[in-house]
Amino acid sequence: MNVLAFVNIRPVHRPPSTGWLSEPLTWDGLAAIIAALIAALVVVGGYFLQQHFARRERRALISSEALRAVADYLEAPYLIRRKDGSPETQQRLVSHVSEIQSRIAFYTSLLQLHAPLKVYEAYDALVRVAREEAGGNMTAAWQEKPVRTGRFVPLGKGKRFDRSRSDQAMAVVLMAMGARR
Repeated sequence: MNVLAFVNIRPVHRPPSTGWLSEPLTWDGLAAIIAALIAALVVVGGYFLQQHFARRERRALISSEALRAVADYLEAPYLIRRKDGSPETQQRLVSHVSEIQSRIAFYTSLLQLHAPLKVYEAYDALVRVAREEAGGNMTAAWQEKPVRTGRFVPLGKGKRFDRSRSDQAMAVVLMAMGARR
């Protein structure tokens, strides 16, 4: 026997549905839906475009800082050449060169992980050439006599270290990074 037959249950009266599917879609409703979809697409497209430009800017910053580290390393022989001979200056210069080498190692790893292969390979070749050229130039600079007066600080003509191979390697890196001229 049905237990519900003994219970006095009356059906609940509900008003007709007012949901968006309960009535036929009008042209005004369709226009509102299309406008909302277009607005959503514009917002999503703008977000992705903004993210693209942000990634591009970060990539440019990383690339320029990586090149700056190598340029600092190539300038180290000139700093060493201008030493005054004091142990404090000697320690500061050694620490400075060590910090530059640490930055170069950081950016080499960063480019190896995140840059296209041709960019990493070009940068790695630049680092190798710069270490060869600047390393020899630093050794020569340490062997020079200390600068005792300010008039010897400007190096003048004939006092440049050869950086021709590094300059060529830098041009290759810039081309690989997509530098525009």
